[in-house]
Amino acid sequence: MNLISKTMVATLGVALAATQLSAVSIVPQPSVMREDRSLVQLPSGRLSVYSGDPSLKHLVSVWADFLEKPYAPGTEKLSTGFTRVVSATVLPEVKSTGNESKADVRLYLDPSLAEEEYTLDVTPDGVVINGGSGKGVWWGLQTLTQILVQAASSAEPGEPLRTSGLYIQDKPHFSYRGAMLDCCRHFFTVDEVKKFIDILALHKLNTLHWHLTDDQGWRIEIEKYPLLTQVGAVRKETKVGHYNDAAAGYDGTPYGEGDFYTARDVKEIIAYASDRQITVIPEIEMPGHAVAALTSYPWLGCTGGPYEVRTTWGISDDVFCIGKESTFGFLETVLDEVCSLFPSEYIHIGGDECPAVRWKDCPDCQRRMKEEGLDDERQLQGYLLHRIEQYLNSKGRKIIGWDEILEGGVTPTATVMSWRGPQGGINAAKQGNDVVMTPNNYFYLDYYQTADPEANGEPLGIGGYVSLEKSYSFDPYDQLDDSTRKHIKGVQANTWTEYISSFDHLQHMDLPRFAALSEVAWSEERTAYDQFLARVTASMKPAYEYFGFIYAPYVFEGIE
Repeated sequence: MNLISKTMVATLGVALAATQLSAVSIVPQPSVMREDRSLVQLPSGRLSVYSGDPSLKHLVSVWADFLEKPYAPGTEKLSTGFTRVVSATVLPEVKSTGNESKADVRLYLDPSLAEEEYTLDVTPDGVVINGGSGKGVWWGLQTLTQILVQAASSAEPGEPLRTSGLYIQDKPHFSYRGAMLDCCRHFFTVDEVKKFIDILALHKLNTLHWHLTDDQGWRIEIEKYPLLTQVGAVRKETKVGHYNDAAAGYDGTPYGEGDFYTARDVKEIIAYASDRQITVIPEIEMPGHAVAALTSYPWLGCTGGPYEVRTTWGISDDVFCIGKESTFGFLETVLDEVCSLFPSEYIHIGGDECPAVRWKDCPDCQRRMKEEGLDDERQLQGYLLHRIEQYLNSKGRKIIGWDEILEGGVTPTATVMSWRGPQGGINAAKQGNDVVMTPNNYFYLDYYQTADPEANGEPLGIGGYVSLEKSYSFDPYDQLDDSTRKHIKGVQANTWTEYISSFDHLQHMDLPRFAALSEVAWSEERTAYDQFLARVTASMKPAYEYFGFIYAPYVFEGIE
């Protein structure tokens, strides 16, 4: 059932009245926001939108599609034990119009604004959004979405929507505002990935970091190496419960057959994200987390196998053999196909959690060390990463890697993603590398959200505790001076899916913590936490309910 009714055809009218409204809440906090607290009445019906530039017309249809997503009404008890609640109030239908004077919403480009900057004016004469580019206009439309949702959440079905007069001037503090989706441990369909992208857009996040290869499954089709998905996508069974719970055993059920993304799937997802002003960055893990690839092509490893796609989590000693030239031929061919699909400036090459034990006993790796004058096996990883970086640079791309790439010595052009707390990012920035902060103790969203997950009925998580307040408290500039702060390019949250087997569970882990991520990444000035929580409650919670997004209820119930 689509609750954004197609039958509402009355043209939107606006009228100024004396009624006073509660303050409008926006997440992330805008740079400048002024309310005159007068009433602007928005009768339910057709919202006509005028595009002041031909390039903006497509944005209108994308926004209309965004608002018209169907979802199921009512309250459902999910199998994982948490509750989904959605609202039955309706939002307006969006239609393009060529009549500027009669449009309810008018969109314009303003070259005086920065690329992602926008202004939004809500007056009795309608809504005007100016953007420095289509990106700025899109983020303005996301703010308008929150305004409409708040108006609808306080209205009875069929009753006119009302909001206050409002002026906003806003732009993001960081250019990189991301979330990582792990589709290797558990797979998500194309439609689910699209819904994840919609969730990012609602939070003004502009980067999807897509984790596509790992020990437990290879999820992207490579034409020249078909066994990667025929063999490497499938594990014979999956660990039950936590990794260190030996008594729990395995489920005995094969997982992953057919669970991979074709070139057509990838192009479809990239186009969908691009329409929503979101860049998709692929991650192809190397030299560790490679067992799915080794199982498909055993000659890629130091021992020659046999290998088996991992059925449990953790770290494997079996990694890519760096001594063989054939390994580099494989990796370069894979990256050629990846680059042909993904237009992103950056390619993520992993670089984390790679044991050197196999390299110690491998004659090929030892020969490589001698030829390259390397002092120990750890330097082999640096050799591979430098060589892969040069190859990607030759194709006009840049690399991002997890903070372990610092251990092998990185070039100044490599971007470091700091996950083992902020320190790796601090070290990288001080030596001149660009950094994306994604510390596990603030933004690993597979961690629990309450201090007592069992008592609070939380679904399974990896462990740890990252509350909404903890995420919100993160300072990306901690310990950095003005000369090094420029290297912090943004912030990202990671959702690893070892213990997350469904999309409902995934959303539960991400929401509402994405709201904290959004504000840390967007807002240069943040409010106190209690004010932030009040805005999340007034703005994002009803938005989740309108769009049928699953969210964890604990913080709204006073539980952290």
